[in-house]
Amino acid sequence: MPTEFLHDDHILMLDGRVLDIFHRGMREPMRFHVAFMGVYVKPRGDVYKVQVGTLVGKDVMGGVHLNMDAATFERFRQFIALATAARDGAPNP
Repeated sequence: MPTEFLHDDHILMLDGRVLDIFHRGMREPMRFHVAFMGVYVKPRGDVYKVQVGTLVGKDVMGGVHLNMDAATFERFRQFIALATAARDGAPNP
C-alpha cells in the first residue's frame, strides 16, 4: 500500500521503491526510483527548505523545493525515512 505525504499543493507518494511527486499545476508527476533519489535540507530559522530530486554525486538536482515549518518537517522526516530505508535496505536494480 502506498504511503503519502501531503504539503500545500504537493503530494509525495512512496509505492515500494518508487517515489512519485504530484503537484496541482503539473499534468504528469515526477517519478524517482529511490536508488536515484536525493534529499537536501537547509534549516533557516523556523523554516526548513527541502529539495527532493535526483542525487548526482553529492548534489541534489531538479525535483521539487518545499518550505516547511518544524511540525510539517517532522512528518516529512518520518515519511522520507521510509524511502531512505527502501533505498538502503534492498539491492539496487
